[in-house]
Amino acid sequence: KALLEQECQHAQHILDRVFGDQIVQIGQWGQSGALLAGARTQATITIDHSPGAGVDALGCAERLPLQSDSLDAVLLPHSLERSAEPHGVLREVHRVLRPDGKLIVLGFNPFSWWGVRHQVSLVGYPAGILRHISSHRLRDWLALLGMRVDILRPCYLRPARNPVRRALQSTGWCAHAYLLAATKETVPLTIVRPRLRRRPA
Repeated sequence: KALLEQECQHAQHILDRVFGDQIVQIGQWGQSGALLAGARTQATITIDHSPGAGVDALGCAERLPLQSDSLDAVLLPHSLERSAEPHGVLREVHRVLRPDGKLIVLGFNPFSWWGVRHQVSLVGYPAGILRHISSHRLRDWLALLGMRVDILRPCYLRPARNPVRRALQSTGWCAHAYLLAATKETVPLTIVRPRLRRRPA
């Protein structure tokens, strides 16, 4: 519950600066509509593979039923960690995002105590999570797609009295989760002018 509250706060801080027609959340997470409560776009849509409260449309994250270059922003609340093909999800998100569109990812930190608990759990931790993806690996995946990482923030840091633990928390390594925001970069067109040939005198 504490993690969800912090994730909603961080997400709303990012969504305050996202404008446009529509934002899509892929995968239900937490209370219905809580993560998109601060969205300033004209429409908010939640897509999931199974029906449920707050789900507006059914679809597979690896094959989104959306047009290319049609969305202003996409929110992935731990969707990559629940998918068998996280690379396919990112490729689809890159396809449906407009140029300069925003991607917001919520993920779990594999180097935290929750990451260790996930490794020893038979059903994953939290339950239903297939893997924990580090922010560094996610950066590499996004760089291959031509997306620029703008913001990386740790989530859910418990207060520590030990100065060593406080120092580690300041770097974000002990955070159980993180929020990453990226932008789909556009390649500017460069006009190549023909080289003028000089006539002999």
